[in-house]
Amino acid sequence: MKRFVIVLMVFTTFIVCAAGKWYYSLVDSAEFYIGGHEWEKAEYFIQQALRVEPDNQNTSLLLSNLATVQRYQGKWQDALKNYTIALFMTPNAVTLLKNRASLYLDMDSIDKAYSDYSKVLELDGNDIEALYNRGILALEKKQMEKSEADFQKIKDISPNSYFAYNGFAMWNKANGNYSKAIENYGIIIKERPSINALANRAECYLALKQLNNAEADIRNALETDPHNGFLYLLRAKLNRLRFENDAARRDVEIAMEHGVDESVAKSFLEKD
Repeated sequence: MKRFVIVLMVFTTFIVCAAGKWYYSLVDSAEFYIGGHEWEKAEYFIQQALRVEPDNQNTSLLLSNLATVQRYQGKWQDALKNYTIALFMTPNAVTLLKNRASLYLDMDSIDKAYSDYSKVLELDGNDIEALYNRGILALEKKQMEKSEADFQKIKDISPNSYFAYNGFAMWNKANGNYSKAIENYGIIIKERPSINALANRAECYLALKQLNNAEADIRNALETDPHNGFLYLLRAKLNRLRFENDAARRDVEIAMEHGVDESVAKSFLEKD
């Protein structure tokens, strides 16, 4: 009897060791394919690892990775399910909350994304990324005071933060404080120039009828990205304000050739 017990223990240990090696081999394969952005293969190996050791201490992390590779494949419902299961296992995982919030944004679930960013901030009130994203969402929800408070908190934490300047630039633009928004965008463009900042500042210049300044920003943005349809809409608006209606119509046509929906183009030009 004693001999049988000893043999059984050795055999069981062998099985456990073999399973452990197989588990880590599957995880390594998943990491390899994630590195190569081969999401479908990565998904397969993560799922196999979860089947081999469903109670492993890294299961929450694996589920998070599984959700992420599913998200990259557009499998949003599967990704949401796995992020949620992982959060049930590790409810205070900040990265998981941020990932699920980002997925909710992909799914246009603004309120749920806002809730996840709020949970992140309950765990870490100084998380600048969460403050910025929640501030943007509050702005979209027309909750101006809450949005301003989040951007101000970022400024208190890091006075020269890009996120503070960009947040207040959008906040001021949304509230019609165009001169202040232009000032904010000017700082951003000097430190971190981008088409988005140039386009937004051009819109502010157009609102103030500062047409030459708007033209300069639109021209600079188009030099960087001549295939950006929205920039042609801005130029069409500029030409319309200059009563150059033929040029405005041509720019609308170019904008649609570069992917802008016809109804969006017409609506944009009718805003004023």
